Amino acid sequence: MAVGAEIAGRAEKLILLDNDVRRDLFPGLRFGVLEAFDGDTPMTELENRLERFETLTAECELIARLATDSTKREFYLKLSEQYRQLAADMRQAIASKAAA
Repeated sequence: MAVGAEIAGRAEKLILLDNDVRRDLFPGLRFGVLEAFDGDTPMTELENRLERFETLTAECELIARLATDSTKREFYLKLSEQYRQLAADMRQAIASKAAA
């Protein structure tokens, strides 16, 4: 598979010259976040996601505190709120799974 990079202005754009969708571009990498939650999701996976969302919340809050630009500060504060909500939703999913 040939891969090329094109620079348009200041943004880089990755162009896959031979785009064969049957090939696994990232072997061994699972996109677990894209999977829907169902009754078969193991508790450890839910707990791992909760831990990840809590970590991302803390990291975004730290970046917001250290940001000197008010636009970036506001962006990371909003992003931390999104991760905080995802963590709350994950806690609720864990609680409902444990109650079942």
